[in-house]
Amino acid sequence: MTRPEGPKRSFTAFRSAAEEVDMRAHGDSHLSAICGRVVRTLKGDLRYTVILTREAGDTSEHEFSTMQQAEAFIRKNTPLPSARSTLHDHDAGDA
Repeated sequence: MTRPEGPKRSFTAFRSAAEEVDMRAHGDSHLSAICGRVVRTLKGDLRYTVILTREAGDTSEHEFSTMQQAEAFIRKNTPLPSARSTLHDHDAGDA
């Protein structure tokens, strides 16, 4: 049995078209930053600015309309922190 031809569907990892547009517009620095921070601004519709710092010390700024978008951008463009040992959270005699 053959399937009738219809509109082709495409898959996207984004939750919305707006998120996809934001990530495509700002996604040029994927995992190239060593840290990122969010600064709240009071200009226009883009109220949050992400400042990414690269290893060489240079920075780049990317604007977002919500804090959630800004945080997601930082998570996607910075490496995960290394796991920390919990052995030092208590005295040696308490182990």
